[in-house]
Amino acid sequence: MKKQTVMVLGVSMALCLHLMLGVAVADKGKDLPEAVKSSIEKAFPGAEITEVEQEMWQDGVVTEVELISTDGIHHEVSVSEDGQILKVEEEEGELPWIGGELSIGMLVRGEREIYKDVGSEFEPAPFIRYENGPFEIEGYDGLDASFTLFGSGSYEIALTGSVDFEDGYDPDDSDYLEGMDELDTLYSVGLKCETNYAGWEAELEFEQDVSGEHDGQKVELTFGYPFMAGGFEFRPTLSATWLSEKTVDYFYGVSVKEARPDRPVYSPGASYEIGAEVMILRPLFGNFTAVGIVEISTFGKDITDSPLVDEDYEIEGGLGIMYTF
Repeated sequence: MKKQTVMVLGVSMALCLHLMLGVAVADKGKDLPEAVKSSIEKAFPGAEITEVEQEMWQDGVVTEVELISTDGIHHEVSVSEDGQILKVEEEEGELPWIGGELSIGMLVRGEREIYKDVGSEFEPAPFIRYENGPFEIEGYDGLDASFTLFGSGSYEIALTGSVDFEDGYDPDDSDYLEGMDELDTLYSVGLKCETNYAGWEAELEFEQDVSGEHDGQKVELTFGYPFMAGGFEFRPTLSATWLSEKTVDYFYGVSVKEARPDRPVYSPGASYEIGAEVMILRPLFGNFTAVGIVEISTFGKDITDSPLVDEDYEIEGGLGIMYTF
């Protein structure tokens, strides 16, 4: 199994490098299209360009250029493919002392898990997102952080870290799970590769557990295509996740100590999870935005065959409001 883990790690890193190098070669010199570059130089002569990204604008994709003009003012400029400047904003949203942009919110989340005799659950779930240059942090189910090592508007490579507070089952969730070991907070580190082309976004991430709880790995490949329609922003994504044997056993295995007549010993192998998610955003007033999330996941046989599981799929949704400083 160590050999299998090393092979999966090698394949994921090779794919990551392929994405990075392929996009770098294909898009070399195109992070700022000539028409966009010409318009920026004409409108802001001598400005220092600090970041280039592809962003949604009405029903299309535009180039968003962050720059510092010669008088020291930070600007965000949205430019169409043919070089038309659509929007210019001075960046006034930097937080005092620490800088960056912060969004906080509260959602009411509902979830139907795959664990046996665990019903649907509804609970408030705080949300936080902070961005400051190459550093990002996001909190919802847990806490995810990333630091971009290098990249451009079309690709980036980042180190990642995450903390999962409530992943998996709780022995108190049902009588059937009583006597199972408590699952503790998990910590993981990893590497993430992202790229985008013609509005499509792809992400490949490898994670390694460093909490000592299961020492397993996870590799996730995600595709998304954000778009605008009717004043709403839609962010649909599809994901495929490989879970190592140790990871699957931690969440779905039954040890000799945990076994009982109606809950036999179970030692699963590596497995997978397939998911589909859509996030919907709608500006309300001022800096407030309504947020909705729906996600459905299905699982491989080594997971669904577990005596702890009595469903083939899991569904989760949330609805709330977010404020951006």
